[in-house]
Amino acid sequence: MIYGLGAAIAWGLADVGAAIVGRRIGSLLTVVIAQVVGLAVILMVYLVSGPAWTATGADLALLAVSGALAGIAYVALYRALELGPIALVSPIVAAYAVPPVVLAVVLLDESLVGVVAAGIVVTLIGVALASTDLRGVAADDASRAGVPLAVVAMLLFGLATFVLGRQAQVLGWLPASTIGRAFSVAALLVIALVRRPDVRGGAAALGGAALVGLADIIGVAVYSLGAERGLISIVTAASATFVIIPVAAGITFLGERPASNQLVGVGLVVVGLLLLGLG
Repeated sequence: MIYGLGAAIAWGLADVGAAIVGRRIGSLLTVVIAQVVGLAVILMVYLVSGPAWTATGADLALLAVSGALAGIAYVALYRALELGPIALVSPIVAAYAVPPVVLAVVLLDESLVGVVAAGIVVTLIGVALASTDLRGVAADDASRAGVPLAVVAMLLFGLATFVLGRQAQVLGWLPASTIGRAFSVAALLVIALVRRPDVRGGAAALGGAALVGLADIIGVAVYSLGAERGLISIVTAASATFVIIPVAAGITFLGERPASNQLVGVGLVVVGLLLLGLG
């Protein structure tokens, strides 16, 4: 659970940064810079650590598919964050945790009973409530342009996250994270060659995109490490709490006032995490 929370912090910060930077230099340029920086960082860690190579052709094929799905998911997510608002995009994307939990139970025979099962359910419900301002969603029709992209990102992230977690258990967190990110960047570069994003923005914005990539790869690494050492279902459920950070950022820096359902959601997240810890 601790690893899941660590990933949540990193991914929450990355989402806030992506929303800010993407509106200055464009979502595609932001995601390309972020992913390339993330690959450079994890590759340096891999070269310094020098873990044994045990990947088979099947492992590479799985990570290739997972990386490609993740690359497309990042493009969809960053574009959705560019269109905004985060309060509408985040709860949809946060549902990425559901497919890995279900697949972990069905395919990996992870046992979720009693307190643990209740903790996962309560946490996911709390995430949805905490990240959605029901006061504005119904009235803001113009902002719904990002919804289809958020749904695409959610589904693709769910599948990619499960494969990454499983391969971390098979190969170790570092090889799985490095190989997966390499294929993700390869997919993004193909997309960038086709769409050719405009290079704009000052050094500060470009540096911000690099910081987004650093936060994101830290989240990937911590998540993979948690999946290697624990249950994918629990780590994934805990990582979904990342959406609380964009909500907190809106309250702290943008003067937003949380809706009552968001306060209830935060309380449910706390209760859910406590249940997971007890389990």
